[in-house]
Amino acid sequence: MRIAYVVGDEDPLDPDPDLDIPYAKQAAQDLNIDLVFTNWNDQSIDWSNFDAGLIRSTWDYVPKRDKFLEFAKKVEQQTKLFNSFDVMSWNTDKKYLQQMAEGGLQIIPTKFVSNLNEAKVEIDSAFSQSKSIAIKPSIGAGARLAGKAGNAAEAINLAEKIFAANRTAMIQPYIESVDTEGEKAIIVIDGQISHVAIKVPALTKGGHGDAARKEEISTEVVNFVNKVSQCVKDWDDLLFARVDVVRYKGELVLMELELTEPWLFMQYRPESAKDLFKALQNRIV
Repeated sequence: MRIAYVVGDEDPLDPDPDLDIPYAKQAAQDLNIDLVFTNWNDQSIDWSNFDAGLIRSTWDYVPKRDKFLEFAKKVEQQTKLFNSFDVMSWNTDKKYLQQMAEGGLQIIPTKFVSNLNEAKVEIDSAFSQSKSIAIKPSIGAGARLAGKAGNAAEAINLAEKIFAANRTAMIQPYIESVDTEGEKAIIVIDGQISHVAIKVPALTKGGHGDAARKEEISTEVVNFVNKVSQCVKDWDDLLFARVDVVRYKGELVLMELELTEPWLFMQYRPESAKDLFKALQNRIV
């Protein structure tokens, strides 16, 4: 079995290495899988030479999302792709959060704005309810262009940078529990929770959503993932997912649902790599 492990170009000035790679390599070796590292930007690759393409650290897609989705559609016409083009098309713009909320899932209160006038109105409204707010691009990865603001001037400056990159901005209250309890990244493989990682608070401590520590799988986490599964049409078809949650007003709420290229924090459960490739084998055979 020949699998393309799909990566992107890493920015040497802002490195964000794929720390899942050693675990993926070992698992592929143990399962006699020919794992070939491929770059989605490489136009010369014949994807029909692979039994499947596995999207992994394609984190450079953000400023060229349309091109990335064209690539995904092309690959899916030539081989199996995980996750699918339809899933990636939906999941690479965080406006999907609105749909999740409409489906009854608790999310961080979020306003999407496309210009500075809209932003100023929503920023004023957000500060009337919270002492700090978060400004993020709706198409983004690794917390780039995202920031925490303690006043309107800071927030407007962050929003202007997002608009300059031709993206929609998200305005949210800053969730203080991120700095205390932490943001939980719930890793799901083939529909089953594999493990849970706590992430470093990117907007206050920096980094790109780096790992801080492992956490045990609680009943609360299981119940929340079950709710998420009921709001995602293609949930049963997903090879992998990462459900990022935080505590807001005493309850877990969704921060992001990562179905495209999430770091799976395999260092906290190396067996997860083998689980991933076994599930992949089952979907190809």
